[in-house]
Amino acid sequence: MDGDGGKRAVVTGASSGIGREIAIQLAAPGGEIWLIGRDVERLNEVAELVQSKGATPHVVLLDLQDLDGSGRYLNENFPVGTVVDEVYLAAAVTQFGEVCDTLPEDWDQIYQTTLMSPVQWAHYFYSGMVSRRAGRIVLISSLAAYTGYPSAVAYATMKAGLLGLFRSLLYEGESHGVSFHIASPGYVDTRIYERALYRKTSIERTMQQIKSLGLPVISAEDSARRILKGVKRGKTEFAVPGYASLMKWIAPRMPFLVDLLHARVIQRFRQTT
Repeated sequence: MDGDGGKRAVVTGASSGIGREIAIQLAAPGGEIWLIGRDVERLNEVAELVQSKGATPHVVLLDLQDLDGSGRYLNENFPVGTVVDEVYLAAAVTQFGEVCDTLPEDWDQIYQTTLMSPVQWAHYFYSGMVSRRAGRIVLISSLAAYTGYPSAVAYATMKAGLLGLFRSLLYEGESHGVSFHIASPGYVDTRIYERALYRKTSIERTMQQIKSLGLPVISAEDSARRILKGVKRGKTEFAVPGYASLMKWIAPRMPFLVDLLHARVIQRFRQTT
């Protein structure tokens, strides 16, 4: 884990994207990593890479949208007193389409997976970390938490919820010796687009829209590297890459610039639908 062997970490969304890369980059001799996800073949591939770096992987096939099932898993596999040093909550789903075309069940799915699952897992492990007065919880959010995202409103809403969770727990955690972090990437090349819900649009049109904005799309490997580097340096709230960090700073100070970007996003979205 970046040179720190012997640590025990849990990573959700570990079968692909940022979660996958975080798990691989965390792996170090003597460590243990629980790989949580829905695709067992991909999880096994990650497990092989983790093991090749000297860490012990634990593959866990779990649908995080099922909060009851997740609760049972946590209670059975991480009983009171179990030591977990670090938790990285990267699992998420998204949806593209205007709000008027978004279905109630879209909101439910994104709410359960993208907001309530991180809340559930953070709360569960936080309780044990408080008892030990040690531990780290990292929330993987999105630049959309700061700027919003026309045509992906449900996703932006849930990521903003994670920001509220982080900013509230940060100070509680500090007094108990537990560190909280939130990392908010901009556009990242991951499978989240393949698994997204599309309403009156498509993945092809969405990718065309994103490309037309001219903003960099970084790899999941690069995103994970930047996130882990920021966490190691003690950053608690940050965005990656550079343009996302700049927009995070601009959003509350010069909202008119964000308004211009939003106008462009929705214009390009409607041009491709």
